[in-house]
Amino acid sequence: MRHGIRIVCLSDTHCRTDAIEVPEGDVLIVAGDICSRGHPSEVRTFDQFLARMPHGCKLLVAGNHDFPFEHCSKRKAKALVKHAIYLENSGVELFGLKFCGSPWQPEFYNWAFNLPRGKPLAAIWALIPDDTDVLITHTPPYGILDRLESGKHVGCVDLAQALPRVRPKLHVFGHIHEDYGMREQNGTTFINACVCDAYYQPVNPPIVFDL
Repeated sequence: MRHGIRIVCLSDTHCRTDAIEVPEGDVLIVAGDICSRGHPSEVRTFDQFLARMPHGCKLLVAGNHDFPFEHCSKRKAKALVKHAIYLENSGVELFGLKFCGSPWQPEFYNWAFNLPRGKPLAAIWALIPDDTDVLITHTPPYGILDRLESGKHVGCVDLAQALPRVRPKLHVFGHIHEDYGMREQNGTTFINACVCDAYYQPVNPPIVFDL
């Protein structure tokens, strides 16, 4: 494995890429919610943003606002992403590192990629290979950078329970706008890369991590 890989992380841009200054790096990770209303045109616009990014490798998972990737237009949505590798319960090896990505999250109103807590979500996380170096999900695991303004933790318990098996070096996610930041715990660096805050204002810069 080559050392010194610079990974640039962002999530929950919600069509506000015009306000983002993205640092250079080797790999750009986008952890979902590129859309606002979930229109295919928003996917097309985001891909144009990706085309302008200088990173040699770009990875994308969908989020709960990204309806085109789940509904009947799924094939069309994937075809619109020409400047990134789209991951959906799948992985790719780059620079000797194994990346795995999934868009699913605990059920949250009628948004995209919802699954009930418990067995349905546990079955998704069971698909994560044991040798994953970098895990990309839209949801945070329960108890880690998943807290609302009220103080309530709303991350995925089933994902948290899968992490001791996988033990990724890096776990990138978004979804909970209020808990942007980075934390190291049990040998894993966790990054909540939400660009937009709770009021959907793009105030948080992308997070850079050297692996």
